[in-house]
Amino acid sequence: MKQTLECEEVQKLIPYFIDGKTDSNQSLDFIRHIKGCKTCMEELSVEYLVLVGVKRLDSASAFNLNDELDDLIQRSEAKAKRTKNISFLVFILFIIFAIVGGYFLSGFFY
Repeated sequence: MKQTLECEEVQKLIPYFIDGKTDSNQSLDFIRHIKGCKTCMEELSVEYLVLVGVKRLDSASAFNLNDELDDLIQRSEAKAKRTKNISFLVFILFIIFAIVGGYFLSGFFY
């Protein structure tokens, strides 16, 4: 299984990340990459400005897209980590129930 994303893959994921359509593994790999790659972080900033900023041009409210992007990255990372932790916990509970169930079933038949 591939551990890290290449720049080309990250740049293709940018619109999906901004729209919240990446899964937890993709989000964590994406965030890990952009935190270490200035080029991809700049591309994310530009696309965020275009995709989000242009939609808000009609509103009279002030906004700071850089802060909002930083917040999006932090929230996405926290959500992805929570999702992975919950998935792992469910997996462990499933294994425990399978072992305990197997133990009780084996006692039932013997």
